[in-house]
Amino acid sequence: MADTNEQAELFHISMNPSAEVTVAFLHGLFCSHLEFNLVAPHLTDYHLLLVDLPSHSRSSLTGPFTLANCAARVASLIRKYAHNGHAHVVGVSAGGFVGMQLATQNPELVTSLCVSGATPFQGYQHWLATHPWALYPLLAATSTWVPDSAYYWATSRMGLLPHEQLHADSKANFSFKLVKLGYGQLAEFTLEDSVPALAGAGVQTLVLVGEVVDDVRTAGSMGRLLRENGSPDSEAVLVKGAHHLWDLQFLLLFAESVTAWIEGRELPDGLKKLP
Repeated sequence: MADTNEQAELFHISMNPSAEVTVAFLHGLFCSHLEFNLVAPHLTDYHLLLVDLPSHSRSSLTGPFTLANCAARVASLIRKYAHNGHAHVVGVSAGGFVGMQLATQNPELVTSLCVSGATPFQGYQHWLATHPWALYPLLAATSTWVPDSAYYWATSRMGLLPHEQLHADSKANFSFKLVKLGYGQLAEFTLEDSVPALAGAGVQTLVLVGEVVDDVRTAGSMGRLLRENGSPDSEAVLVKGAHHLWDLQFLLLFAESVTAWIEGRELPDGLKKLP
């Protein structure tokens, strides 16, 4: 009998199915497709696929959260549901790493790629990602171990809009097992090897980085490596005043940035190109 994990399909929501162009959205670690509920109303001109990645929420039975498994599952989804069998791919945080893995493995499925907060880990970030016993309590202390009222107060101070359902999904998904496997997988995506491999796949890539907490220096290095290794039209840009999950902060700017990249237009004000 075949493993049920091999047969299970990723949960997804399809929106605006009559639109010609498909855009697939990939959420961050511990999150779910609900991460993009607030952005979706600003993208009605596109067919949207909002996905729950493996080991998350309604896709909990689709195998482990490895970059290879996630990319393979999303590839199957695009082949089956995206118009003409390909899609623009937008990934935030861990979803950005999945998008980059997908574009490297199956560039024929990815029309363009837009990732945010998905820079290869450097220095202390890499150390924490590979030492889950140290990382787990740091993450839990800012999410599952604090009262919901304190969490919502803190995120509102950051400018993030209310996201109660997403927070409930995130708390349900959070576990030491997913911290260990998820961050361990992301740590394997390197600036020295993985980014040039992505460039060689030839998928035009926009690397977005929040000004407040994201790794701006590494994002700039990604942009240069992409352009120098086979993807000359790829760019890295800084989002002024943005936190890591700025898709919950600047909804219209996020949607406008995605639209501009998809349509090959000038990026909106609020974004600064990194050299």
